[in-house]
Amino acid sequence: MTSRIEQPPRRAVLRMMAGTSLLLGTSAALAVAAPAPAQAAQAGWRWCERCSGLWYSLNGTRGGCPAGDILDGGHHSTGSGNYILKTIEDGGRGQSNWRWCGACQGLWYWGNSTFGHCPSQGSSGHTPFGPYPTISSYYLIEDVGNRDSPGGQEQWRWCFKCAGMFFDGNTPGASGRCPKDGAHHAVTGGSYVLRQVP
Repeated sequence: MTSRIEQPPRRAVLRMMAGTSLLLGTSAALAVAAPAPAQAAQAGWRWCERCSGLWYSLNGTRGGCPAGDILDGGHHSTGSGNYILKTIEDGGRGQSNWRWCGACQGLWYWGNSTFGHCPSQGSSGHTPFGPYPTISSYYLIEDVGNRDSPGGQEQWRWCFKCAGMFFDGNTPGASGRCPKDGAHHAVTGGSYVLRQVP
């Protein structure tokens, strides 16, 4: 009789890989690559208490926050949940074409073929590229009318000015700070749903 070895679920493997560095090298040398971009089905996405945007926190940088100042320009996660995102490869319901920005660490929508306005790069917009060889996946975000199952946190929205995702549940219609004009994010589109680590 032979025993069967159970393989861990794909999501468990991805979680174990969170925040780890890729090792590259030859027989002569070993080099550590730059941190990987956000991975699907991974914890580590956070709400910024200053700009209300969603950003990835496990790359060893707080990215660029439009509400920052010359002493501290990064996002702050005080009071945030620990959010998990999935990619189109994970399947399920939701809107595709959401991407991670390698400059500001935020989540932005590329479905309108615009790079938006990035707090780290200004009018040149967000970038799906991080330090070589990293590139963002296409994320799949649920909304109230197109979700996998009940539950999750609603009132996440898309800002047409910066193309970023932000939370509008604390001060509806007057949330956060948009990097394009320094005013509040624009409330447009549907109400997206994010899920947190239990």
